[in-house]
Amino acid sequence: MIHPNPNHSRTAAGERQAMVKRRPRTRFAATLAALVSAFILGGIHHNAHAVLVNLDTTLLSGTSARLDFALLDGDGDLGNNTVTISPIVTDGTLGGDDCSVGCTGGPPFTISDAFGLGQFLQDLTLGTTVSFDLSFTTRFSGNGAPDRLSLLLLDAGSNLTLVHTSLDFSSDPVPVQDALLIVDHSPGAQIRFATVSSPALPIAVSEPGAGALFSLGLALIGGQRIRRRHPCVPHRTEAAAQARLSTPTHPHPGE
Repeated sequence: MIHPNPNHSRTAAGERQAMVKRRPRTRFAATLAALVSAFILGGIHHNAHAVLVNLDTTLLSGTSARLDFALLDGDGDLGNNTVTISPIVTDGTLGGDDCSVGCTGGPPFTISDAFGLGQFLQDLTLGTTVSFDLSFTTRFSGNGAPDRLSLLLLDAGSNLTLVHTSLDFSSDPVPVQDALLIVDHSPGAQIRFATVSSPALPIAVSEPGAGALFSLGLALIGGQRIRRRHPCVPHRTEAAAQARLSTPTHPHPGE
């Protein structure tokens, strides 16, 4: 006759209890490690292709305006670059948006040069600030000129520029006029901002990665603890695009 060993049951139960106690600690440690890594990596500027852009629109407060984000092909490799615009935040009033030309999402919105032009338009009544996250790829085929992203601030009624800037390159292979910012998509590309504008429209930029990832990490750690207890396309952009296109656990035995 085989007699059950009471010590065996107690040992198995102790092992299961220890495993249950270790699991939350393991998850917590993994989350904390990921948080630290993300925070460190988020601060490496030369690897970052995402920025938080802040526009000071105080001098145009109350104006009915349109943000025109346009990505034009330059190297003939259609669809090799994309730009993503996060939800736009303002102390003014947001109006309608248009994501119909080489654009998907809502929000965030992603534009592509797959058809030669990708464009996102956002109407708004300006307050004193406008901000958004901007991320982009940096691919270049080596032919022609790099694809170019531009951001214009236009009059919502006339589609004419509200701001004259130093980023005015009408004779470039990928032309642009009076842009607030541009990106020429190639390896190592950085955002170029207008240094002069009339009226003055100061632009500030910071990297959102580290702070956003840190907040996300804190939320994940907290979660572990809780579980445990139609506007039209601007004419100049459309013309430029046409020109470019033409050219379970098992029981322990004995329990």
